[in-house]
Amino acid sequence: MDTQNLIAALQSVNGKDYEWRFALYSTHKSRDGLQLSWNACAMREVSAWVQQHIRQLLEKTLAERTLTEYSPLLPKEEIGVLPGESELFREQLRELLHGVRTAEQNAPEDFANGVLAKPVGYAFYGKEKLPPPESAAEGEELAAPKEIVLLRRANPFISGGAKSLLCVAQGGEVAESDYPLLKFGPQTDFLFIEGQCVFLSESVTKDFDMESRAEALCNRRLAQIVQAEVVGNFEQFELAALSGRNTRKFLDFDREILDHIAGLSIEARIEFLSTYGVELDAEGKMNTEDPEQCELIIDLLCGRSCLDVLGRLAVGINIKPRE
Repeated sequence: MDTQNLIAALQSVNGKDYEWRFALYSTHKSRDGLQLSWNACAMREVSAWVQQHIRQLLEKTLAERTLTEYSPLLPKEEIGVLPGESELFREQLRELLHGVRTAEQNAPEDFANGVLAKPVGYAFYGKEKLPPPESAAEGEELAAPKEIVLLRRANPFISGGAKSLLCVAQGGEVAESDYPLLKFGPQTDFLFIEGQCVFLSESVTKDFDMESRAEALCNRRLAQIVQAEVVGNFEQFELAALSGRNTRKFLDFDREILDHIAGLSIEARIEFLSTYGVELDAEGKMNTEDPEQCELIIDLLCGRSCLDVLGRLAVGINIKPRE
């Protein structure tokens, strides 16, 4: 999905065509990493708030930034997007959708007075309204309803303390309120629409445990690399791959490049890799004894050279082929 397609998808959203839920989430650590727990909260006129968030996206956020494939290394002026079926995020998306769909509804005051865990954030969830199945023509299958999620990483509840009172405007007067109040900003940190996951803020990736998931994905890539038997000292290479920002680079790992290198003869491998400054050891494998060589190999395998090594479209810009 590019920026124009996202704009078109948002412009086509009519809040009245969806059934909406307002839900809040909290986080907790488990053996499997950071987990989200969801609770729905009764709220009227949800669609009006959704339209406000969409206007903010269309008029400001998307006007100031561009859409590109998600990577934790993206600059702030770019918005990362992943298909819902991506290996990195599909499990989290499945859990998110299941949680917000099935969350039990609670009274608003239960969130504010501590009966339920303090919310870390909230989401507006919309499911498209479809005609009843019996209205379909014979043999016609109804399409699955569209789903939309707009998520914000912020606790929306305002609670009064010993030195403050909760107040609401009633006509021309201000009256004290015994009920918790909500405050929404127009920002959105995460958006799910048309099967695409759009990361509008780096902060929300913490709740999705993206760092740990990126490391797990990196380890799966490293298993493929060791099986290909193209690097010399694999322990040294693994140490470099799992350090600093290198782990995140493996989100862009290109198996075709690995297979291409593995299929070359020693002579062809020398010629091919020398273009990118990568050296071979005495056994004809990529030399990983030198930390700088490890960096070059990682950039090469993760498609981060300024020229696609397989002659396809140009990719990243982090390293340049040596003359």
